[in-house]
Amino acid sequence: MNKDNRLISLMLVLLIAALFLSGCGNSEETVKESELTVKAAAAKNQYIAKTAEYSGIIRGVNEVNVMAKVATRVTAIKVKPGDYVKQGQILLTLDSSDYEAGIRQAEAAVAMAEAGQKANDAQKATALTNYERTLQLHESGAVSDSQLEAAKAQYDALNCGSAEAAVEQARAGLQQAQNSIGNCNITAPINGVVGTIGLSLGETASMQSPAAIISDTSSLEIEVQVSESEIAYVQEGSEVKVTVSAVRQEPFDGLVQSVSVAADPSSRNYIVKIAMDNPDNLIKSGMFAQTALATVSEEDALCVPRNAVIPKGSKSVVYIIDEDSRARMVEVETGIENSSYIQVIKGLKEGQQVIEKGNTLVNDGSKVRVVTGGEK
Repeated sequence: MNKDNRLISLMLVLLIAALFLSGCGNSEETVKESELTVKAAAAKNQYIAKTAEYSGIIRGVNEVNVMAKVATRVTAIKVKPGDYVKQGQILLTLDSSDYEAGIRQAEAAVAMAEAGQKANDAQKATALTNYERTLQLHESGAVSDSQLEAAKAQYDALNCGSAEAAVEQARAGLQQAQNSIGNCNITAPINGVVGTIGLSLGETASMQSPAAIISDTSSLEIEVQVSESEIAYVQEGSEVKVTVSAVRQEPFDGLVQSVSVAADPSSRNYIVKIAMDNPDNLIKSGMFAQTALATVSEEDALCVPRNAVIPKGSKSVVYIIDEDSRARMVEVETGIENSSYIQVIKGLKEGQQVIEKGNTLVNDGSKVRVVTGGEK
């Protein structure tokens, strides 16, 4: 037998031996059923409320339009938007030169009136003396009735109060002039934050438009318009979540302060006012806010995470986990739902485990394994 034949024979022997050994093995291959990893939660009784989203502009509860009382040129702007000011603090100054001249004229008028009153007082004293002497002479028959009447008329004319009235009138004119020059200082009527300044340096102030807006932002108010289909569920005093994205993503807490009883004729919506605090004065008047108003609610509702309920045709189903760690499909009837939870009216019992993550990957009877974060 040549070398090639011997090599072929050796390979055949080795092949037959390998087949024999594999056929005689006692090991048995077992196919293990795979487990799907899911997250689960227990159905539980809790408060649930449906919310409706409405937007609005935040305002300070006490917000004042500061109006100029005189129409004259702006000479200085003392504050800027965002500044905190106290009541009486000067915000802007206006040109007072015309009013200063008016004060000098009014002061001169007061001086003239007071001088006139002094002269009148002197004349009145003389007239009184003359009247008393004439009265004595009249009683003795030395003067006629007409002479007595003339003396009395002269005294009465000087005693009528016209000189005093002239002084009061002049003083009132001076007070008005002083008020006018005082109006050239536009001051804050309340403690608060400057919202806007409506005038520029050199511009003439108008008495019809605000020179500035001051807001007391320690307490805030948001006005939203609620549709007629949901206004019946909005209750005064109910809690509201208010998101002000310009400040932070976490919502602030608010309360429904008032609910309008009459609809706006044009929009057919109802005005709802929401009150909220302003921690650390982070929120500014005029910021945009998104509110979540609770409408339909229930105190003791059986609820599951919203993601646990999935549609199957025209039905809603959940997957519960049985004692063998298998997913079982259950048809449910649902009620109130919000962004986190959904009420289950029929189909579940409190404490049953439902799959909230991974439920779209399982089938009825699938073997599952609950990961950390779910309850098993």
